[in-house]
Amino acid sequence: MENKITREDFEKIYQETYEIVLKFAIVKCRNFDNVNDIIQDTYLELLKIIKKKKTLEIENINNYLCGIENNIIKRYYSKKKKGNNIVSYYNFTKDNLENEIKDDFDIELDFINKNNVEKVWNYLKQKDLITTKIFYLHYALGLKISEISKELEIGESNIKNRIYRTLKEIKKYLGKDVISND
Repeated sequence: MENKITREDFEKIYQETYEIVLKFAIVKCRNFDNVNDIIQDTYLELLKIIKKKKTLEIENINNYLCGIENNIIKRYYSKKKKGNNIVSYYNFTKDNLENEIKDDFDIELDFINKNNVEKVWNYLKQKDLITTKIFYLHYALGLKISEISKELEIGESNIKNRIYRTLKEIKKYLGKDVISND
């Protein structure tokens, strides 16, 4: 079944597809700093296509957008110098942490609160990219371990191990930090 999409439908499409496009970007990007740029470029590309063709006939808008996004990611990383393989992570600030990361952590609630969420993400920035992706997908987007496993093509036990091992490290890290501040 094909849907006809016009420029007037753009905002509705954006609202309905944003989470899928965000998840795709997180899974496919090699650098968390690029996620917002990739998403923005994806929707700009869709808007340009709609503007050029006036009306689009698309069976599945989610697949169409992920296809656009995949091409943008390929172009984005092919432009990077081959020797520039430095991996950095999403720049978490106090403001976007409070907006993006749920405060309803049910794990070690007494340990992780609004005051030390920033410390947790700063610690996670030091971890490998896969672990950071797992934490973001699980705690910020609320994906289940089985969904993360499917998206990242990693075994569920590997994901659980990374989560629990890193949580243990975070507890130790925050515990030392709390003691040194007293």
